[in-house]
Amino acid sequence: MNIVIDTESPLAVYLQIKNQIKGLINSGEIAQSTKLPSIRKLASLLGVAINTVARAYYELEEEKIIKLDGRRGTVVVGAADINMDDRRMFLERLTEEFLLRSKEYQYSQEEIETIIKEKFKEIY
Repeated sequence: MNIVIDTESPLAVYLQIKNQIKGLINSGEIAQSTKLPSIRKLASLLGVAINTVARAYYELEEEKIIKLDGRRGTVVVGAADINMDDRRMFLERLTEEFLLRSKEYQYSQEEIETIIKEKFKEIY
């Protein structure tokens, strides 16, 4: 599971974790019934506090995206439970954050579009 924490992001770390897990589930990179790392393990891997991952997991469970099952672990319920409005809002937030940071470095629209097209081809 590839989760990247951006320490310069205005978005709280637990929300970054939560949103990225939702994105990985929605994209199919994490399938339904997949067992996720324990809270303690993921916190260690990401170098964040246990409470930070716990909050992300608890909110994902409240949204019925994952199921916390004590010693049996945390399991993905499925992408079908991801609200389409939330999905769009997530993409809008990522895009806005990306563009604001790009603006700080004064990239032109052409430069941004070129890189996005190149990376899109690499990833998709």
